[in-house]
This record gives sequence, structure tokens and C-alpha cells, in this order.
Amino acid sequence: MENQATPAGTGTTQGTRRFRTNPVEIVIFLAAVGVFSHSVYKLFNDSPSYQAAALLPSAGNPVSEGRSPASVAPPAFANLDLRCDAGSEQNTQAAKVRLSGGLCGLDAATDPGKLIKTTVSNGANKFTATVFMDVNAAKFSTDYIPLNAGKNPIQVEFTYSGGKIVSQELVVNRN
Repeated sequence: MENQATPAGTGTTQGTRRFRTNPVEIVIFLAAVGVFSHSVYKLFNDSPSYQAAALLPSAGNPVSEGRSPASVAPPAFANLDLRCDAGSEQNTQAAKVRLSGGLCGLDAATDPGKLIKTTVSNGANKFTATVFMDVNAAKFSTDYIPLNAGKNPIQVEFTYSGGKIVSQELVVNRN
């Protein structure tokens, strides 16, 4: 068998061309180039079709249509100030509350530095809060206390050295 030389650029021994162009591929390529060119043209051309459209009045104020937007939903968290007077009652729509206030039971004979511990617990769900103390300023604060629907009796107890215990009760009504 004799070796036959292949014509330059054909790549085969039978003389067919190596690269063929399919007319369908050319049409698809030209369409893609046309879409790309149009997009680039619109990007740099200041066309009104790419400008922001004005909101309709109903989309700008959904409350007027009887709908309530999510931003009007009841707050998830609330801060309540505890006063050292006899039991108080507060209403809220929040799911959790943080209590803060002054140390109760302090008088001329009681030093705030003699505070041993402070306990805050919700009687409705038996949650005991973490209490953060600032003895120098004679103040306290808690983490957020989860509330059940309805009445939540919250017991605050200050224990001082020497056996002095001062209790406060706050009822938080969650609507």
C-alpha cells in the first residue's frame, strides 16, 4: 500500500475540507450577535424604556386600600421600666420584653454593694431571665423575656446580704 500525501489544509486523505460551516449555525450566531449588539446599544443610549417608572398611588400607600403592610405589624420586642412601688400592670403587643430599672429595697441602711443576687422569672411560662447588674449606678437590666398570650406575672426578687429580700411583681398583659 502506498502512502498518499494529503492536500494542505484538508486534514483527511479523501480530499474533503476539514471545517464546514452549517447554514443553521451561521443564522444562530448572527442572531446572538444581533441581540448582544442591541443590548450594548441600549445600555449606552439614554432610552426612556430603561428609566424608573413612577409608582401608582395605590402601590405607594397600601394602607389606604385596607391592607396592612408588614412594617405596621406589632413590635417583637419591648422595653419596660420597673418601678419600686407596689405591683403594677402593663399592656404590650410584643412577644418579648426587657425589664430595667433601679434596685428596689435600698434605703439609708442598705448598701447597693451588699446585693447578693437578683432573680427575674415569668410565672406564665417559668422562664428565668438573665439579669445584668450595675451596682455602682444601682440599676439592673434583663435579657428579653418571652411572653405568653394573656397575663404574665413577672416576679423580681432582690436578695441582700444579711437576709434582706425585696420582691416586686409586675403583670404584663400581652394582647
